[in-house]
Amino acid sequence: MLRSFAILWFAVFTPLILLVIPTDLNPLQALSKSMSERFFKPIYSTSVNLLEEQLLAQPPEQWQETIKQHNQFFYNPLKLKTLQDFQSQPDIINELRQGNIAFEFDSPMALLKRVGRSQHVIYYALQESEESVVANQAKGALYLAKQDLLKHPKEQWGERLALNHSDLPITIKLVEKPNVPDILLEKLEATDDFIASHTLADRSTIQLLTQVDNEHWILVADEGSRTVKMKLITYAAAALFGLVSATLILWVYPLWRDLKGLARTANAFGRGVLTRRAKTSSLSVVSQLSDSFNQMANNIEQLIASQRELTRAVAHDLRTPLYRLRFALEMLEDETVSEAQKNKYRRTAISSLDSLDQLINQTLLLSRYNRVADVSHFSVVKFGQRLARELEDFQLEHYHFNVNFRCEDELLNLDILIDERGLIRAINNLLSNAARFAKHTIQITFTRIDNNLAVIVEDDGIGIDKTMRDKVFEPFIQLDNQERSSDKGYGLGLAIVKQIALWHDGKVTVEHSQLGGAKFVLCWPVRVKQTQRSNVTDSDTNRLKTDKDL
Repeated sequence: MLRSFAILWFAVFTPLILLVIPTDLNPLQALSKSMSERFFKPIYSTSVNLLEEQLLAQPPEQWQETIKQHNQFFYNPLKLKTLQDFQSQPDIINELRQGNIAFEFDSPMALLKRVGRSQHVIYYALQESEESVVANQAKGALYLAKQDLLKHPKEQWGERLALNHSDLPITIKLVEKPNVPDILLEKLEATDDFIASHTLADRSTIQLLTQVDNEHWILVADEGSRTVKMKLITYAAAALFGLVSATLILWVYPLWRDLKGLARTANAFGRGVLTRRAKTSSLSVVSQLSDSFNQMANNIEQLIASQRELTRAVAHDLRTPLYRLRFALEMLEDETVSEAQKNKYRRTAISSLDSLDQLINQTLLLSRYNRVADVSHFSVVKFGQRLARELEDFQLEHYHFNVNFRCEDELLNLDILIDERGLIRAINNLLSNAARFAKHTIQITFTRIDNNLAVIVEDDGIGIDKTMRDKVFEPFIQLDNQERSSDKGYGLGLAIVKQIALWHDGKVTVEHSQLGGAKFVLCWPVRVKQTQRSNVTDSDTNRLKTDKDL
């Protein structure tokens, strides 16, 4: 289970990690950059070009002042930088040297345009930077802190500042000019605002500076904002990790448990414990597999049970003719037996051989139709006409019965995909059974029942008791009636009929006939073909498997 979980875990989290981490391998990063560039460039390129035209119309020494004047009308920063500032970004340098507008995908995103052939670059920010956000948020707090210090003596400023801001997740202190970073001092002198900001090179800290008097400044080092943000990201990632991992465990464990159970059941079944079945919840992922296994196990168990029963029954029925044959042979060797008696024993021996031959043939037939259906035995025939010819022959042999055949004209000329020889054998078995017990009339009907074709064989005999109707289709089963004596068969005829019906995905049932006797209904799904014999559908081919004929 651990290996399966680990593989699934890596399969889920590896793409997530690649999507979350902002690297060149991140497809979301590249997609976001491409879409942002396609969106912002067409909108602001005109403004950038107008700025370049205005600067080129002035001496270079006035460009910085012009940009400063324009900046007050822009919400986001507008600056004048140099090519040197972008040396670490060769793609941007190439765009700028070619005179194109470059797009910087950073914080903030910005459009860049080289001013003519000079070393200066227009920096047109498209959004507020993190540094600017922090400065704007802190501006009011620093103003109030400055006003509070001016109300107290200078000796108390340091203590006052530390007391008021001791609980803040930032570093704030009062410094004198020697301790003020030069870049912050330059920015404060260059701006009209009372606050200046600067982000350190490692981007870990944002510094803020405001002047209290000519000798003192308030210096703020904001590491907390980024730390808090990283904590939030870490907590969110951990929560996502835990949630997804828990979900994977909740999904993998029941799957692993059910598969292990199914494997144990399969192993036990393979060792011969044929009663073992897989037990899984209907909500399980492998419930369909479990149901299929159980269905297969049921079929195998029934097949083995029927084969064992058939073997026992054949062995039992072989004894009587073999005993008769042995006794006849022993008597033929006895010199004291008269010639007339020897002739009688010869007839007994021949009769016993005929019985053995009949039993073996019937058993082989039943064995053949117990197998999976053979597609090579199926063909397209006009079964109605074939059935009519068969009944004509049956009438000639059983002239003392009134044989009635009912069939619609449509069915007489209908092409049907069947195992012709097997189905005719099944009907002959039903006719032989009817002829054995009928008094005067046998009626055969070929018709449709819903989406099935059906052959119905009825007689006016004594019928079959309701309690015995399910048993008559079992091998070697004969009803304990005086009329249905055991010397006229071995009880395999109706069993063969049942297997042939199953061969055609059909069934055979027995009911009470209006004629007074038994009514056998052999039905199977309609598979009609109006084309040539060789045109067999894929569904028929998949349903039937090739099997050698006996």
